[in-house]
Amino acid sequence: MNTSMKLTGLVLAFVLCLTNLRGAGIPVFDAADLAQAIKQFDLTMKQLEAAREELKRLGDPESVKIPEAAALVQSLGLEGAGETIDEIQSAATGIAGAWFDANGIFRPPGDTLQRADGQIVPRSVEQYRKFDALAVAVENLKEVMHDTQERRQSIRGQVKATQEQLRKATTVAEVEKLQAVLIGQNSELVAIEMDRAAALGRVLVQNLLNETDAARQRQAHREEAEASVHQATDKLGEMFKVDTSIVRIPSPFEPRMQSKTRP
Repeated sequence: MNTSMKLTGLVLAFVLCLTNLRGAGIPVFDAADLAQAIKQFDLTMKQLEAAREELKRLGDPESVKIPEAAALVQSLGLEGAGETIDEIQSAATGIAGAWFDANGIFRPPGDTLQRADGQIVPRSVEQYRKFDALAVAVENLKEVMHDTQERRQSIRGQVKATQEQLRKATTVAEVEKLQAVLIGQNSELVAIEMDRAAALGRVLVQNLLNETDAARQRQAHREEAEASVHQATDKLGEMFKVDTSIVRIPSPFEPRMQSKTRP
């Protein structure tokens, strides 16, 4: 029997006593009014009990502790690994481009070269800066993949734990806090994938820039070759130019004719 029922029973017993007292000629409160007050009191007690149940169902937000929330905050505070494309290009010296071998599958030219006479001389690595930028972008991608893989696995484990807690939650406060943490965890997973995509994008962009520059250099070389051919053709034309002017050959009879006309 709950508190409301107990109090209601006591009040009813009191009403019966009052009824007996009225029969004895003792002035008492009106029974009808008192009965109405009892009904109102009973309704109030039921409402109070319902409110207590609702508060129990809602729970105390302050008392709800989510262990995964602290881990999420820590993960959100981490800075993403990797450099921007501008930073990579500005730091490129050409040395990494001359020595990059992709774990041994390439044969790098190195920073020296051998001349025809066998002498070893330094190579101009300045020409390898664009390859340097690409090599650094690839290493940057590998670093980001390694860094985010650990974070990704950790967050995925936290998501699983949060979903399990959400399934067992008994109060609204607990459910709402767990749902907020779950949203944050999923957002962190999306951010991790964006970090990976950005690192891959830097590799693709630098590779595209290198290919574009190679095509531009080929175009420039063709134009230089065509200009050289035109210049050589013009010089040859000047050297072997045919004189088209009319050459006058004197007649062998002209002197004889002039001698006859002399006095």
